[in-house]
Amino acid sequence: MNQILLILFLLFAFPARGQKDAGSRPPVAPEVNHTVESINGTWLGKMTANVPGFPPETFDWTMNCTIVARGAGVSCTNTGKASIGSMAESCLLAYDQEGKAVHYMCVTSMGEVHDHKGKWKDARTIEFEPLRAGLMGQPIIETLRWHFPDVNTIAKTSDIKLANGSVMHFEFKGNRQ
Repeated sequence: MNQILLILFLLFAFPARGQKDAGSRPPVAPEVNHTVESINGTWLGKMTANVPGFPPETFDWTMNCTIVARGAGVSCTNTGKASIGSMAESCLLAYDQEGKAVHYMCVTSMGEVHDHKGKWKDARTIEFEPLRAGLMGQPIIETLRWHFPDVNTIAKTSDIKLANGSVMHFEFKGNRQ
């Protein structure tokens, strides 16, 4: 009896060679592929930081984004070196078919953890909802916008409204390598 159960398990648990595993990935919404294809790759460019009380600063910034989860999303490692030192962040980007939204979840070397939720406004622009979070013990509201003027160019902006009402503005302009 145990041998029969083992044979049945093996027959149904592993598809025959050459057969597609139909249950491995459900049908994919076009927004999933569009999101992945839009950001996948290595992007090199300049980050400009405008922080109240400091002169604007521009420095090199790299986004290295690779496809994950069999094409369902992208993992990005973003790095640069500003006057305050080296910075890094690791992020996951994916389109949620059920919730009809783009999610961009990041953890940074500055101790920030954010989960941004946004929508494709058109074929070239993602606008993210304002995110209420904390920075250095104070509440902030961060708003992101990504624009792809063409398939090899990105312009990302981040506006962070601080508790005192001032705004930090970050802009990355990069090209896919």
